[in-house]
Amino acid sequence: MRRYVARLLQYGRWIWLLALVLAMPAAFRTVGLYAHLKSDVEELLPRRAPSVIALSELRQRMPGLRYLGIIVDTGSAEHLPAAEKFLDDLGARIERYPPSLVATVRTGVAAERRFFEAHAPLYVDLEDLQTIRDRVEAARDAAVSHEMGLDLDEDQPSEPSRLDLSDLEAKYRAREKDAQRFPDGRFSSAEKKLSLLLVQAAEFTTGTGLGRELLRRVERDIADLGGLDHYAQGMRLGYTGDIAINVEELTALEQDLVVASVVVLVLVLGVVVAFYRWWASAWALLLPLGLATLDTFALVTFPPLRLTGLNSNTAFLGSVIVGNGVNTGIILLARYVEERRHGRGIEDALSLAIAGSRKGTLAAALAASASYGALMLTEFRGFNQFGVIGGLGMVLSWVATFVLGPPLIAWLDRKGGCLRQPPLARPSWMSHVAAFVTHRYVAILVGAGILTLAATLKLKGVGRDWIEYDFSQLRRADTHRVGEGYWGRRMDDLVGRYLTPLVVLTDSPEQARDAARSLRRAISTPPLSEVVASVRAADDLVGADQQRKIELVGEIRRELTPRIRSKMTPEQRDLVDRYLGQEPLEPVRPEDLPESVTAGLRERDGTIDRAVLVYPRPSRAMWQGAAIVSLTSALRSAVGTTDAGSHSARLAGSLPLSADIITSIERDGPRATVVAFGAVVAIVVLIFRFTATTPLILGSLVLAVTWLCGAMLALGIKVNFCNFVAFPITFGIGVDYAVNMMTRVREGRGQPIADVLRTTGGAVGLASLTTIIGYGSLLFAQNRALFSFGVVAVMGEIACLTTAIVVLPAVLMRREESREVARSFSDPRPNPRT
Repeated sequence: MRRYVARLLQYGRWIWLLALVLAMPAAFRTVGLYAHLKSDVEELLPRRAPSVIALSELRQRMPGLRYLGIIVDTGSAEHLPAAEKFLDDLGARIERYPPSLVATVRTGVAAERRFFEAHAPLYVDLEDLQTIRDRVEAARDAAVSHEMGLDLDEDQPSEPSRLDLSDLEAKYRAREKDAQRFPDGRFSSAEKKLSLLLVQAAEFTTGTGLGRELLRRVERDIADLGGLDHYAQGMRLGYTGDIAINVEELTALEQDLVVASVVVLVLVLGVVVAFYRWWASAWALLLPLGLATLDTFALVTFPPLRLTGLNSNTAFLGSVIVGNGVNTGIILLARYVEERRHGRGIEDALSLAIAGSRKGTLAAALAASASYGALMLTEFRGFNQFGVIGGLGMVLSWVATFVLGPPLIAWLDRKGGCLRQPPLARPSWMSHVAAFVTHRYVAILVGAGILTLAATLKLKGVGRDWIEYDFSQLRRADTHRVGEGYWGRRMDDLVGRYLTPLVVLTDSPEQARDAARSLRRAISTPPLSEVVASVRAADDLVGADQQRKIELVGEIRRELTPRIRSKMTPEQRDLVDRYLGQEPLEPVRPEDLPESVTAGLRERDGTIDRAVLVYPRPSRAMWQGAAIVSLTSALRSAVGTTDAGSHSARLAGSLPLSADIITSIERDGPRATVVAFGAVVAIVVLIFRFTATTPLILGSLVLAVTWLCGAMLALGIKVNFCNFVAFPITFGIGVDYAVNMMTRVREGRGQPIADVLRTTGGAVGLASLTTIIGYGSLLFAQNRALFSFGVVAVMGEIACLTTAIVVLPAVLMRREESREVARSFSDPRPNPRT
């Protein structure tokens, strides 16, 4: 160690110069990663997940299928015309946006209604047209027979019966849901005091790049129009739909990231300086750690990883690496300051500090890295990338501490700054902990036993309900009060259907027809009939047997003489005129259809007959994991999408992504947990061998994790795709404290446990506090998934720290007492304590 320290101090300037030179491109690449923060849900899933493959194909084949809803709460029915005028003016501006940004702009269904009314006969079922013709012919024959006196049936009424089309009337009125909901053709309701403008995005994306640009332009145009108050006082505006959800969540994520970074930096600096009572200690710890963090993010951008951006799970790893990686430096610096304040020179103090801390901190760093690394074995990219970056960060933090730290510490302490304070072993909060453990270790062991028993009993009843399946609970905290969650419910109530459909992708028109038939059979009975509103395919829009329908309509029109029409009720005449019309009919071609009608069906090459749309019913079930998985599984089964690599139909959309996330967590979560624990056990055994120290360290960890799980169950905290990461990394980070405590106990054989607690225990407490700060910064997060991760991680830290500096020393005290009792029986000399 003396030779190693001497070389570090000799070449320290050159080492730091090289580190700073490398830091410049590393900083550039790190900024690039954060600049490409991705909120795309599929970024969390393995690339070979069926939903990710289908979504990638959908993007290649289809233009936009996502909506931004701009909804106005009029406050009163009298303001509805003003709201409609505002949306008309805004819509006119949005229509001038680039076609790369906006596909369609709609304030209602008037255009679609005009088209279908003009071509209504072609959308009547062929069998119904034949029925109408037969009934018209029968009415004609009856009228002719009556007028010529040829009625041979004595029971025949004096007047022939009217033409009865009531059954068909009921059938087709039931199909006109939009006409009933929006009688004037606009997305407006005086009763609900709402009016809506729908903007269809030009591209299908679950990210936010396009959505942010669209929202930026919309908000600028709203300001140019003078806002809602320019049209009427007291109206409110909100944004809804998939685009609004994605932008809202990413905005919250970025705001949370800024808050977390500031909180971590300020609090870590504060507690470090307060602990060492030496202002330069903050620089001694954070400068090497900062370079290690930059290098970590830079390295993952190179092969074989080639990461180009961070996802919602990895965005906070900067704070986490700082909070966890600083632990190594805290232990090293605590040993250095302790030796210096006991009279050692700088070089001697560094040599003793490195010699005394390298083994324990290496074991802790490797254990933490292995715990993160266990997540690399999962296919879920939300875990996988977290594991890669976190595992590499722990190793680089240890290397930076023992390579960059010593020359920096020596330079900062060249004037003896750390000697201006008394030794670290002065009475402090750890002195109180040491006194409590020394005098109350029996009570501590009893209390720990009771807590463990209670936690174990809780764990016996754990089931699948411990996983959070309600995705609405993982959104921004205020969304259901003032955000998209609130306005989205208002829009669903107004429109009555889910705007963004699921898309079944096929390879041919024949396969699409088969898929549509299978889906219609599947949704005709529960459970799909309860959650699926409708299925739409090309044949529903272009219409089958168009030529035959045109012929039948011509026959019916000829048969509907004035005499026959007089036998119809006014309602029937209106219905017949609407569905048969008077204008010449031409077959409808795909290019004749309004663009808003073919959204999701029309591909980039213009074809519309190779996809099928499935519209779920708007309900809370669409946020429930169990319902999402059930719906996705049933739809995939109906169209044969069981193998992502086959040529069967593929189901694309946000709901299949959510279903695959749940499936991936259920599969990868237990695997990552088992591997992480196994890796920690292997590292502890490798470093400490099969000695009495090993079971004490592992026992402390197992006890802490048992308490954590029991507390989560008792408090009703559920596992989700974000907070589950806390379990594997708790193994690696949590074992750190027990490792360092036992390393110091072994090193100072015979040293009182109270002294170990006052010295190393204080450093361990500080290390845990900085880690808690790193995790605790997430408690400021607006995103509830990240907030829950912060809660679970902080609880895990508290449990691991408690077992390491309270329960473990109590066990050591009890063991020491047992040995003294045993010696008193074997040694005839008097026991000094008596």
